[in-house]
Amino acid sequence: MAAGSTLGRWIVRSGVLPLSRRPPAWGRAARQPPGLPLAPARAFSNNKILVELDESSGVATMKFKSPPVNSLSLDFLTEFCISLEKLENNRACRGVIFTSAIPKIFSSGLDITEMCGKSTEHYAEFWRAVQEMWLRLYGCNMVTIAAVNGSSPAGGCLIALSCDYRIMVDNPKFNIGLNEAQLGIVAPFWFKDTFVNVVGQRIAERSLQLGALHPAPEALKLGLVDELVPEEKLQEKAAAVMAQWLALPDHARQITKSMMRKTVLDRLISHREEDIQHFISFTSKESIQKSLRMYMEMLRKKKSG
Repeated sequence: MAAGSTLGRWIVRSGVLPLSRRPPAWGRAARQPPGLPLAPARAFSNNKILVELDESSGVATMKFKSPPVNSLSLDFLTEFCISLEKLENNRACRGVIFTSAIPKIFSSGLDITEMCGKSTEHYAEFWRAVQEMWLRLYGCNMVTIAAVNGSSPAGGCLIALSCDYRIMVDNPKFNIGLNEAQLGIVAPFWFKDTFVNVVGQRIAERSLQLGALHPAPEALKLGLVDELVPEEKLQEKAAAVMAQWLALPDHARQITKSMMRKTVLDRLISHREEDIQHFISFTSKESIQKSLRMYMEMLRKKKSG
């Protein structure tokens, strides 16, 4: 972790190793000595994420609350990783439901302002935080369910794709997809790998090249989400699906999940610095900066209009 990184400083202070440096045998069973009392049920809230843990069911909910659109800023990503780490370290927690506290939007994806007109050091810090978010979520050994209650482009889609199960509100006005190509940006290989693992090579190839955003009914048809439900039934359905997954022995499920995802995770871990340098080089290009400035100006006009 680069010096000066918010997440890096937190890791140093807490003594928690990044996922990429953890010993293979560091499982949840070893995190708390047997016989110690469990912490009482509680909610903890940062500026951008509200976390509620029901210890009777072992299920936590992480609600994104970063107006206006839950964009993945450096601060948001840091809070996300810290919140997930806290839950992983609590043996009472076996599953996490991710959803939004903001109407009509799950997450708008990467915060473009973090990628425009900043220093190369900032780009490196930001991209390392994006990587850390994905490594922790995709490699999380808890059950993870995305309760997608609004549109979810780009990085928001990546969060949903990285979960074990995706439930989306049945509303054709809500879209989901990796639409980076529309902004002149190429989705990184680990975005692509995650997408392919969910929908298959052909659908992913077409969708990525077109930068497509898929309305909820189409997303279900493509296998991008697993179920559609009315908005008022979303949390109830997420809890029911979570209970179904938690009915299985944790150990067998965790080993199976690791087996399925290890190759994709290892690919980024072994090329992490190279990926950061590629991001810096690509983002710093004047043509990309111009494209991002135009996109930000379009958003400003849309907002003022």
